[in-house]
Amino acid sequence: MPLPMFRCPCCRNPLTLETVLANEAVRDCIILLMDAHPSASGLLRPLMGYLGLFAPAKQDIRYERMAGLLEDLVPMIRSCQVERGGRVLPAPLDYWKAGLIEVVQRGHSGGLKLPLKSHGYLLEVIVQMTTKADAQAETHVERQRAGHAGLGTPPARADQSVTSAEPRAPMPAHVREQLFKTVKKGAAS
Repeated sequence: MPLPMFRCPCCRNPLTLETVLANEAVRDCIILLMDAHPSASGLLRPLMGYLGLFAPAKQDIRYERMAGLLEDLVPMIRSCQVERGGRVLPAPLDYWKAGLIEVVQRGHSGGLKLPLKSHGYLLEVIVQMTTKADAQAETHVERQRAGHAGLGTPPARADQSVTSAEPRAPMPAHVREQLFKTVKKGAAS
């Protein structure tokens, strides 16, 4: 008697225990999904939904294709980085999760041409998040340096101060004497 079949709600593929045990690509997919990130419990469902966007409209996605897609994506998720345009940018797990959710929502709303062919759109979404966060952080630091109120404590602003690469030279003796004389005159008046 064959085991009952069920369909994955994300990728629409039929599965049985026999399939899981016998198919090496299915096993590889499961291992890669579980290995995506140590704290990936909230990442699994968006990641499965994302993989479903690669499925042809009237076919099931092949497990070999899913394993290949995951082999490309999981190393970037684990390293918390995204590689795009020859640059490597930081991409925390929150960015990956938000990016996956955004792409899945856009795919289901008809905003993307399906099936997807590559990870390009997802990577661009994550690069935009990283770029936006960097710009906000830099704006905040610059406003702190300018002394805008409410942008950190004085010690935090002092830590952000611009310093010269060269050590400061001691004040010349003749300048020190002139200052001392000026201060004495002001105190005497």
